[in-house]
Amino acid sequence: MGRNIWVIGNDRREMIEAQRRINSTGGMHALCKISLEAVKRSVQECQAAEENRREWREAPSLIIMDYDMSRKEDFITVSYIKKQKNLAGVPLFFMTETRNKELDRECYSWGATVVLHKPFSEEGILRIEQTAWQHDVTKNYEKLLVKQANHLREQEEIVKLNGQLEARNRLLRQVFGQYFSDDIFREILEHPEKAGIGGRKRELTVMMADLRGFTSISEELPPEKVTDVLNYFLQSMLPDLTEHKGTVIEYLGDSILAVFGAPIPLETQTENAIAAAVKMQNKMEMVNDYCRRNGYPLMEMGIALHRGEVFIGNVGSEQMMRYNVIGSVVNECSRIESFSVGGQILVSGKCLEHVEVPVNVTSRQEIQAKGMTQPMTVCEVCGIEGGYDCYMSEKKNDILYPVDQWVLFNMYPIEGKLIQDVCIAGKLTKFSHKRAVVRLEQEMNYDLWVGMDVEIFAAGENGRALFTETYAKIIEKTKEHMVLRFTHVNRSFHSFADQICEG
Repeated sequence: MGRNIWVIGNDRREMIEAQRRINSTGGMHALCKISLEAVKRSVQECQAAEENRREWREAPSLIIMDYDMSRKEDFITVSYIKKQKNLAGVPLFFMTETRNKELDRECYSWGATVVLHKPFSEEGILRIEQTAWQHDVTKNYEKLLVKQANHLREQEEIVKLNGQLEARNRLLRQVFGQYFSDDIFREILEHPEKAGIGGRKRELTVMMADLRGFTSISEELPPEKVTDVLNYFLQSMLPDLTEHKGTVIEYLGDSILAVFGAPIPLETQTENAIAAAVKMQNKMEMVNDYCRRNGYPLMEMGIALHRGEVFIGNVGSEQMMRYNVIGSVVNECSRIESFSVGGQILVSGKCLEHVEVPVNVTSRQEIQAKGMTQPMTVCEVCGIEGGYDCYMSEKKNDILYPVDQWVLFNMYPIEGKLIQDVCIAGKLTKFSHKRAVVRLEQEMNYDLWVGMDVEIFAAGENGRALFTETYAKIIEKTKEHMVLRFTHVNRSFHSFADQICEG
């Protein structure tokens, strides 16, 4: 559970949106309170916890107050908060739809440190996370100082510790908001001179991991459940990344961008990246067990690895910096990832040139992605040896069954996220929950290629629809046959699949 952020307002829609954006970082937990009575109940719980010498689980690291609500109630809730001893020192933000100098002055007069626009921007979320973190660090160090002071008899020693604490807090405030992994954080603490803007070119291995069909999943679930499953996914992936010395640069919605070989150089960076990718794919079974227990749709992940020279370092201004990776390798890695399907790891040929241990490769293909001047060789990897001994678990629900009944696949190519007004017809010959083999029924006048996405409408011999609006990627292709890997399915698909695979 992350740091508690109290969000106080009376518009439920705005509160849900604020909760979603705050929780999306994975490091914060929004607690929405829609009235003064809700705030009072929380304060009473704190008093009860203190009496029983328990930890107050709802203790806020930051409070965000809706300006419109405050204005209508004549700032009664704000006045109550300022009088509470157990909330003393907690930073106060105001959120408002529109801002002007008069409104800002009024908010600051009530003790606000920051006034944010709603809905929160990425910069606003970063500001919330930075301030909450600073508050917690300062509070923890104050507790440590008090504990140490009780054991010291000499006033000179106490003064010395106060000085150390002040210097430590200044450093933490300076670097927070820029560095996100433990390795980076430790590196900067040990070498404070690196906390300035700048960086250098370095050859790194870049990883892009992305959930398949998460946008449609998020449309089916309420915001709090979307946040819950996304946070569980991200938290599940992080241990395998850190174990193999990967550094998470950022979470891009339902995607993870990470690098290997920075900030600490690593000779086996690509081997480590492959091992981490294999373990992450195997971890998806645990993620889907969580989805089953909570009634969420099951998910799959595609991973791409690429290697090359990038710029890695601090980007931004003296007021706000972040540790970032920049270069064509990052863009190319994203393009490679777009060719992957769920449960797949695609590794560029450039990566494999640097690997000195055996790697299990199941297939190779040439891809020509948007923005690439030349085709690129990518390999599907399912394991790595040489002391890593990481192998993909056996894929479930992927046994191809022959299809005896007449099933027509009407396939519509997708280019640039646009569904083309062209229908390619094919007869289904083999089928599993994850793949389909289709025999083309007509000579094609449309250029299809491996890696292309298609939308599928399946019909029986009598013309009755069997399933619709299912999406797949072409993973193999000959003149007469295609192999499709399903990337997004629905209930009608599952009904058909159960009938074919279990009937």
